[in-house]
Amino acid sequence: MTSERQKAANRANARHSTGPKTPAGKAVVRLNACRHGLLTRDVVLPGEDADAFEDLWNRVRAHHSPEGPLEEYYVDRVVNIMWRLQRAGRAETALFHSRIHGLKADRIAEQVRSFKKPDFPELSFTAITDTAAHTEASEALDRARYERDRDEVLVGRAIDADAKEGDAFAKLARYERSLERSLYLTNNELRRIQDERRNRPSSPISDAITLDTEATE
Repeated sequence: MTSERQKAANRANARHSTGPKTPAGKAVVRLNACRHGLLTRDVVLPGEDADAFEDLWNRVRAHHSPEGPLEEYYVDRVVNIMWRLQRAGRAETALFHSRIHGLKADRIAEQVRSFKKPDFPELSFTAITDTAAHTEASEALDRARYERDRDEVLVGRAIDADAKEGDAFAKLARYERSLERSLYLTNNELRRIQDERRNRPSSPISDAITLDTEATE
């Protein structure tokens, strides 16, 4: 979780970054808050930290100092992809958490049932053989089910529900690789456009990264 001091420092750095100096450029910049708000609404899911997204947006913007609508677009896209990559990491943790506690709940449910025995089958009545142990196991079952189903792990469970034949982790890995490739390509295109605007040659390192990424697909 980002601290208040870090948030304040990130906002200050963003304000001190190089920006447009002309009246026309400043007229465009004044719309950034509106654009940023729209981006947050489109990218940040319910339950995610909007302040953390704002910090990321400010840091990436301060680093690239975009000028013009095309550079602004690519900066927004870089932030979008980076946020989704972070979400994928959280989703994997949430999926493990939900799976582990789901297995635990199944095991405890068997234990709870073991303390019951049919007493009058014709009345579907069951007796508890050990009330104290049954109560303890039932409480443990409630805790395990809560951990399996709590809101913080819903993003992992959503991916699990969407996956076919139980391949949720493999699907997450493919999703991350696709996002990483998009991040490299988008960042390289942004650098190319900025290098062209500044009349300087493009960095061969970013081109090499693109080729390496494509080779792994």
